[in-house]
Amino acid sequence: MLKQFRFSVVLYGLLFCHSSSILADDSALDLFKRRITPILRAPNASSCTECHLSGVDLRDYIGETQEETFASLRLAGLIDMDNPDQSKLLRFIKRTPDKPTPIGEKVRKQEYEAFRAWIHAAVKDPKLAAAKTDNDQLGPAVPLEVIRHTRQDRVMQSFVENIWSEMGRCVSCHSPELNRKKIGRNGFTKEDVDAISWVVPRDPAATLQELVDTGNIDTDDPDESQVLTKPAGLEEHGGGPKFAVGSRTDKNFRRFLNDYAAVVSDKYKQTDQLPKASDELAVLSGQHLRIIDLPERFHQKLLRADIYRYTDAGWSETRWATAENPIAGKRNMWQSMVMATAPRDSKRAAKIKPNTPVPGGRYLVKIYIDREDKTKKDRDYELGESEFYGQVEFRGEWKTGYQPPRIVHAPSRD
Repeated sequence: MLKQFRFSVVLYGLLFCHSSSILADDSALDLFKRRITPILRAPNASSCTECHLSGVDLRDYIGETQEETFASLRLAGLIDMDNPDQSKLLRFIKRTPDKPTPIGEKVRKQEYEAFRAWIHAAVKDPKLAAAKTDNDQLGPAVPLEVIRHTRQDRVMQSFVENIWSEMGRCVSCHSPELNRKKIGRNGFTKEDVDAISWVVPRDPAATLQELVDTGNIDTDDPDESQVLTKPAGLEEHGGGPKFAVGSRTDKNFRRFLNDYAAVVSDKYKQTDQLPKASDELAVLSGQHLRIIDLPERFHQKLLRADIYRYTDAGWSETRWATAENPIAGKRNMWQSMVMATAPRDSKRAAKIKPNTPVPGGRYLVKIYIDREDKTKKDRDYELGESEFYGQVEFRGEWKTGYQPPRIVHAPSRD
């Protein structure tokens, strides 16, 4: 995500080689020309892009003249005339991400020192203090909601929820901690295995960057990203299909990839263009559910199991867990990893954590089967009442792990 920071340190050194001290004989205009204008003309992005993937750049706050720049910044409340060091603009520049890069730190320091020197000189200049402008639009050209949506931390939260949460499907082949056993098998060399090791263990941010760097994310055509097409079985994949087209996982991957592509391509200009967040939080629980005695005619049909918990008030209004996979009809069974779920703003959502099992108890499993392959025809289609197949209860403890899963019998049908 920080490719834009891979520019020449030498160039910035030339642009900002001046001392950070504020010299008495430096006029505001001289400082503006020597230290602010180069930021406006620089070909590379500013330090803002360490926190914002798009929508914000320090150059947005610089006008063609210092009069226009100062008057607009003062009008926007970004310059403190009485205490220049407390100017909001300087506080904005000093903000740093959780994991700043060395180059980003260098650029941020240079930008801060340049603006600090100019602001200190400008507030002492009576002509600048009296300057007026008709341009009150300096700053980002997009609404605040768009700026918040394109923040790196918001994008990373979306990646964690929609893709990183499903990494259990991918790690055996794509994590360097687990895929070493493939070296020497089926002709795989160490170089071959290293080339597919795009999972960075315990580091979702580095994993996202690796996916971008290795070309597994296509920002021009997100739905053609290999991180999606291969596990969805839309193209050759050594690990075979990992989820069905039109499934919840497919929807989640596409939700993130299309949003990420729009963010980095600076396509969001208005609030109504932003995608709506899902109403539900879902994380892998570490548990598995198996349904047996399913008819063979449903082979490869998508099945979703929504799981409700019995409470003091009866069955819960919202599901506590869900699972989705194609049916193995020839074996008359279906099995899937289980996602713990909760309404996004609920107290339960704040408590559910990845790989933390849904507690034992009494549960109702509502089964939906896509008998007409509607999700294959429309990947955004949500299974509903017309796909409802039946329901079954179970109770007791529910252990984690693929073996043994929680096993229930499919409801009998005439």
